[in-house]
Amino acid sequence: MPPQLISANFFTHEHRVRGQTDTNDRRLTDVLNDELYSSIELTGVEVSRVIEPQEVIHRYPAAVLMKQAIVFVIAEGERANGVESRIFKYVEKRPHEVVLTLPSYEVSGVLHLRGTGSLQMLLVREVGRFVPMTEARVVFTLFPKIEFSGEVAIVNKALLEVVGALESPDTTP
Repeated sequence: MPPQLISANFFTHEHRVRGQTDTNDRRLTDVLNDELYSSIELTGVEVSRVIEPQEVIHRYPAAVLMKQAIVFVIAEGERANGVESRIFKYVEKRPHEVVLTLPSYEVSGVLHLRGTGSLQMLLVREVGRFVPMTEARVVFTLFPKIEFSGEVAIVNKALLEVVGALESPDTTP
């Protein structure tokens, strides 16, 4: 089977790392949450500073990125969310419009979480360290004119500082 490459922008506290990774027909979120590996392998890598995201400072044919260093990821392309491989794993989720604060970033968008109740309990129930959100818009707080956006962003739950709901969730069963 040929590699199932996903292109994405991986953001650390100070850098944007753009590259491709082979997901073996899994969602990128599933690859990031795979506890067997503490890093992710990338090919066709470009590194830039967040304050100058268009200026590439390093290029590598291949690199390894430590998962713990990832603040969030913006996936690219049609297969970014890998929905086709999750048909039999579907779990009903409810949308929550939120603003998340992480070190040096503010991320707004829609979290799709299982069940009803408080955001705190919903996040506790969410499996894995990385949580996907849709309609993502990210502001770099040190230079608020620097923004990033994408159809899907995957956030490192361990780095969350504040989770603010923009509206009350629908709690009807």
